[in-house]
Amino acid sequence: MSHVFYRDMNVTYPKISHGKGIYLWSTDGKRYIDAASGALVANLGHGREDLARTLYEQAQRVTFAHTLRFTTAAQEEFATRVNDALGAPGWYTYPVSGGSEATETVVKLARQIHLERGEPERYRVLSRRASYHGNTLGALAASGLAERQRPYYPLLSEAFVQVDPPKAACPGISEHGTCACLSPFEQAVQQFGAETVAAIMVEPVGGASRSGFVPHTGYLPGLRRLCDQHGIILILDEVMTGFGRTGRMMGYEHDRVTPDLITVAKGLSGGYAPLGAVIASQPVYDIIRTGTGRFAHGLTYSGNPLSTAVGAKVLEILTQENVVANAATQGARLVAGLETLSTQYSWVRAIRGHGLMRGVLLEPRAGLAQQLVSRAWDAGIILYLGHGEAEGGDGEHFLIAPPLIIAPDEVDDLLARLHDIFAIVDRELS
Repeated sequence: MSHVFYRDMNVTYPKISHGKGIYLWSTDGKRYIDAASGALVANLGHGREDLARTLYEQAQRVTFAHTLRFTTAAQEEFATRVNDALGAPGWYTYPVSGGSEATETVVKLARQIHLERGEPERYRVLSRRASYHGNTLGALAASGLAERQRPYYPLLSEAFVQVDPPKAACPGISEHGTCACLSPFEQAVQQFGAETVAAIMVEPVGGASRSGFVPHTGYLPGLRRLCDQHGIILILDEVMTGFGRTGRMMGYEHDRVTPDLITVAKGLSGGYAPLGAVIASQPVYDIIRTGTGRFAHGLTYSGNPLSTAVGAKVLEILTQENVVANAATQGARLVAGLETLSTQYSWVRAIRGHGLMRGVLLEPRAGLAQQLVSRAWDAGIILYLGHGEAEGGDGEHFLIAPPLIIAPDEVDDLLARLHDIFAIVDRELS
């Protein structure tokens, strides 16, 4: 009898034995292609000896030092590598243990920035419906996933406001002379008063709630201009998209936009240790540095030496092994195969995304995405099921997001297996 408090007590979970590269094996000998990288986490694949060695060597030196009293070589190297990866204008990294902690942290930081500016009335955070920013209470309140929020509505702060998300194609020009997709944010700023809005937070590419959705060209630059116009902090949630997943180092690079604050996690450590971070731009950092000089926040495992040592090593590998370029190249190979596959089935509406973050949008037939993901699981392929009930979202969809180190022959094998799975589902639908 197990004493684990399982996430779903109605499921009998297979037990993982080991992993290597893009594959996982359960103790019964079944092999799985991890075409979801866990949850877009295992970006460098499973079973890397260099990352295991990094953990071992850091554990021999020190495993914990409270950041109120010490810094460590691991934390310093990690922050330097983040800055080098992002380039100008200069970046400052606040490490945490995961994406939800990063969201909680970034919201508090945005609030303090305005306090330092002498604007205590700014506290609202605007985000979008059909979005996901984490599962702690503040992060959940910032998200646009009604199905996850519903049990906890009485606990969620009204400081968080969601507006309608953009469409794939711009519907035209708004009454303010800007992209019409920005109208929901413009209206919210007008409704609540710009003087009360602290931040706008969005994902550059849709994750769990809109599987690979990419806003049209001009949307993020327009959002940048809107924030600048009203003194609002622009936060980009790069928890899924950051550090190579989209074929660029950061997802926002596709739109040539510079955010004020960034949240990252998941692939930041490749899944080898719990790690997330808030990354602050130079101008934002300087507001705190030249003000009180202290961020009124703290977490026990923030800056943990084991996690930051792994994060630094992951960033080194991304550069030395040309992992980001491989994500772009193999992402193009993957999407070409998916596009060909999609033309054979009328119930596939679109293939979207960047790099190795590819969403498959299906016709709005309830349970279709789950059916396909389940058939894939039976065949030993792990896909990432999207949240079909997301308000303002797209209905049925899922993500294909294998590790960024995937080889061309592995992409071809994955596509061949998906072809068989799609054919099975098509027969079940007919």
